[in-house]
Amino acid sequence: MERKEDSWYRVIPPNIDIVKCELGDTAVQYLWKQIEKAKIENKNANKYLAGNIKESLYLEDEDQYFWENHLKAYCEKYVTDYSHAVSFRNTFSNVCASKLVMQEFWVNFSRQTEFNPMHNHGGALSFVIWMKIPTRSKEQHDLPISKNTTNPSSSNFMFTYTDILGTTQPMTWEMNPEMEGVLVLFPSILGHQVYPFYNSDEERVSISGNIYFDTDILRNKSGDIKFQNRKTLESEN
Repeated sequence: MERKEDSWYRVIPPNIDIVKCELGDTAVQYLWKQIEKAKIENKNANKYLAGNIKESLYLEDEDQYFWENHLKAYCEKYVTDYSHAVSFRNTFSNVCASKLVMQEFWVNFSRQTEFNPMHNHGGALSFVIWMKIPTRSKEQHDLPISKNTTNPSSSNFMFTYTDILGTTQPMTWEMNPEMEGVLVLFPSILGHQVYPFYNSDEERVSISGNIYFDTDILRNKSGDIKFQNRKTLESEN
């Protein structure tokens, strides 16, 4: 086939999505209700979390309402679409386990100067939901601590990943009140951090959770595999 002129095309390597959801009012109202209950029950989660913040509390998902009605379907789709990306969290990766469960669910109350260092989560998928953001990114970046730098980061939420060249890259989410009620879903192993905010006495309220493959399914399947392998070894000997 003859080509009279050069033709250039972009070829984008496959990657893993980070999914954003703007939750509806029903979901947001339910979450605020669970936050108020968590304040009464006061089940502290700090010692199990990476955040350098004073208050984190476990949440209850009553009758698995939030999971069943707002998370489950999309999480199952995500695992199906990106099975190669989440299988590393499945110890028995040669076993197909599609059932997912939300095992951890908590709320963070962050005050000025508090922060969450670089970390990742357990499970296959994780999510964060911003419920209350008392600051604006532009105002935070104009503070003296950030303004005169090449990378103003005050108040930002940031993912860190490795690109096709093996270089570490940031993906920044600027925090503004318009982000309230937004959920972001991502692979649990993806590194992320939260920079501190300043000049506000109000709390930033966010929710996080982790989603796992059903361990009962994996336990049963792995037992079958071990038995089959033992029979094979016995027959070979």
